[in-house]
Amino acid sequence: MTTSPDPWHSLEQGRPRQALQHWRAEIQADDGSIARHLEAAAAGLAHDPLARLRRQALALLQQLAAGEPGDTEVQALGVLLRGWGELCLSHAPGRALQQFERAWACGADAALEQQLADLYARQGMVSGSHALAAPSPDQPPWPPLACAGLHCAPCQIRLVESPLRQPEPQLQLHELRHGRIWIERHRRLDETHGLAVAAADGSIQPELCRRYPWQWPGCQDTHQRQQDALVQLAWGSPGGSPLQIDGPVLAVADLSAELYYHGHLELLPRLGRAWQRLQPLLPQLRLWHNGGSAPWLQDALIHLGVPPERLICAQRHPHLQASQLLVPSHPSPFGLPGERSLRWLRAFWRPPAESADKGAKAPAPTRLLLSRPPSQRRPVLQHNAWLQMLSARGFSEPDTAAPVARQLQALQTCEQVVTAHGGAMANLLLLPAGSEVLELANPAYAPPYFASLLASGGLRHRRLIGAPTPPVLQQLLYAGPLEWPIDLPPQGQAA
Repeated sequence: MTTSPDPWHSLEQGRPRQALQHWRAEIQADDGSIARHLEAAAAGLAHDPLARLRRQALALLQQLAAGEPGDTEVQALGVLLRGWGELCLSHAPGRALQQFERAWACGADAALEQQLADLYARQGMVSGSHALAAPSPDQPPWPPLACAGLHCAPCQIRLVESPLRQPEPQLQLHELRHGRIWIERHRRLDETHGLAVAAADGSIQPELCRRYPWQWPGCQDTHQRQQDALVQLAWGSPGGSPLQIDGPVLAVADLSAELYYHGHLELLPRLGRAWQRLQPLLPQLRLWHNGGSAPWLQDALIHLGVPPERLICAQRHPHLQASQLLVPSHPSPFGLPGERSLRWLRAFWRPPAESADKGAKAPAPTRLLLSRPPSQRRPVLQHNAWLQMLSARGFSEPDTAAPVARQLQALQTCEQVVTAHGGAMANLLLLPAGSEVLELANPAYAPPYFASLLASGGLRHRRLIGAPTPPVLQQLLYAGPLEWPIDLPPQGQAA
């Protein structure tokens, strides 16, 4: 049997069975890497927002391992690719189009023809799209991507070299009488993908808006990307009546702030500083934010003294208008919290200074492992092996059930941390200067989100890179690189 060196080329040439044969050969030649990924994916299904798609992928991969692909596997591949395409349709239509075209090779129907016709028409190919179906009216504009955005390698290298090159400006408060604010949410992932603010006359306020895809600071295409985002936000302005609030509302939301990293290091400094400034002046102030019930968020709101009855959840009320809308500026670039924000966070979470006891001994230095077991998103596949090896060297795991303040404060005496790349690295906030951070990462996904945190804390940092994610899994099992696990055994790794 001969197979194409590129299964995607085979698929795009209308030969899905040949692509499946290639993937079957890859599975059969697996040295254990694919098996580790599949085991971790199965372990995480109970808490996986994409469990339906993941189960379809696992079933197809199991069928390929069991025997030669036939019509059943071709049909299953088409269904899976359409599912991945629909997942990214709202925020990455180019990626959706690629998946739908590949699914076409596995068999088309009227629904797929309509999806393709709409995507072609959005790019200006209106007459050609009619060969498939009449394009739907009122299609969103096609987003012209000027660069790779947050995946831009030159921008990432520049940020790593100089993460705090610009001073962070002071937080500004914008007051809009009868202003409106709304968010775009990815319902499958439960994450915010766009934020828009408009004055009473409907005019968009560019400096307060954000939408994916975004860019790193200093990007030469920043202006074009901002204009593209504003076009998309204006087009997607929600219909219907917003939630009307008569009185002052502090409105603070941001991209992906439901996730611990963005919520803790980017949303919380804006929210906290603005609340502390406004609440004494406006006793009836209410707070509208991304929402959610994450324990860290509840701890932060309690620590700020925000009464539960003053909270308005943007997940339940994504569109709001207030007689006095107060929106804080974005003092830090997206993905890179500035020095003022980090300084505020350290003071916010650090315990009050206690009376010094000159006879007391300083706490013994500790070593911690901040990892992710296979049941979590983007796990370390060899989590147990790392834990066993590091335990023998005096490392321990923090109590993740403890309040976030206690988890952060546990690192105040830490001299060495081994951590997986991800949101848990936000807990390095109170790590003493000079401590060593050993980061474990997938070679395709380790953006410099933590560059400013590491630099401002005076931390020593090393990164260990795991094995590449097997090609057969990259687009069948996962939505993209930000989901790819870390496949890195501890043998031979220094800690």
